[in-house]
Amino acid sequence: MNTFNFYDVIAIIGVFVQIFGLILFGVTSGWFTLYVINQPEKNWQLQGIVYGVFFVFISLMVKHLTPGAFGAYLTGTAGALIYWGLIKNREKPVKKK
Repeated sequence: MNTFNFYDVIAIIGVFVQIFGLILFGVTSGWFTLYVINQPEKNWQLQGIVYGVFFVFISLMVKHLTPGAFGAYLTGTAGALIYWGLIKNREKPVKKK
């Protein structure tokens, strides 16, 4: 007989909080990466550190997270890179009269 106890409910809530947190962390890390890259003065040392930390985060997450949680992080990061990297900075077409 399977019963649903308090610890099961807390575990399910914890999974949703983990996934939401990793989506949010992915969005912020993607935004910060684009922010550093798109600065007017190109500071290659800072860009190298940001790329290195970004790849260290990804490699640690591959090793220690579940596939669903890692997918949530990548979804957030991809969403940020697509939105702030491609869509938001796109020039609006000029209407011809």
